[in-house]
Amino acid sequence: MIVTLDFVCIRLHPESRAPEVLLRKRETSPEPGSYGLVGGWIREQSQGPIQPQTQPQTQERTQKPGEGDSCLDDAVHRILRDKVGLAPSYLEQVRAQGSLYRDIARGWSVTIPHLCLFNRTENDRLALQDHLRWASLWDLLDSRVPLPFDHLTLVSSAYQAFVNKIKYSSLLLYLLPSEVTIGEIVDAYATFGIEVKKQTVINRWIKAGLLEETGTTRAVSSKGPPARLFRLTEPTLSYFESAIGKSLPAAPTTIA
Repeated sequence: MIVTLDFVCIRLHPESRAPEVLLRKRETSPEPGSYGLVGGWIREQSQGPIQPQTQPQTQERTQKPGEGDSCLDDAVHRILRDKVGLAPSYLEQVRAQGSLYRDIARGWSVTIPHLCLFNRTENDRLALQDHLRWASLWDLLDSRVPLPFDHLTLVSSAYQAFVNKIKYSSLLLYLLPSEVTIGEIVDAYATFGIEVKKQTVINRWIKAGLLEETGTTRAVSSKGPPARLFRLTEPTLSYFESAIGKSLPAAPTTIA
């Protein structure tokens, strides 16, 4: 049975702020030349006996070229390093998919999808080559941009997990620049169909100490005063007891 990893890598376009997904041009059969999600096979250990691990692994292990993956994290880091060249600002495993029919040419296969978020700083550092391109998330969900295999299902599943989580956590901040205005946070939520008040951001994040003021400002319009900038201070994701906002009437939906 084939076991693979697929990565739904999402960013906000630097100018339009519309959500996009990173696609990679397939070089091998099946469907060579088509664009699909970044992904790869898990490499099995094939040389020598497996030694039991007596001590917990405390740091990322450096793999040698061609070496098998000793754990899932090895495979995740290897594929992102080799095919993207940059670690995301946030990474989370979502629901696995598997069947006899998701890759008919090669039989039974299972994929372990991951949601990856890239903020603006990382976008600038991500040197895209000819085989990589960003595609509109909305165009993918509406099937205006075709995807091979069951990649549309993987995008839809990861997007739904993302939207559900940003209602009750600070996850959305990992998609934004390291320094943001309150207005940019509110606008980003609206992009994903969630109405959030500026006062809610102040109460939930600033007064709670999850966001701290940087002491600098940014011009946001030609008429109004510059807006204060804030940075995220939390070491890990924060969760809220209730939803941060309410769904807008025209909120984007996933595929049926």
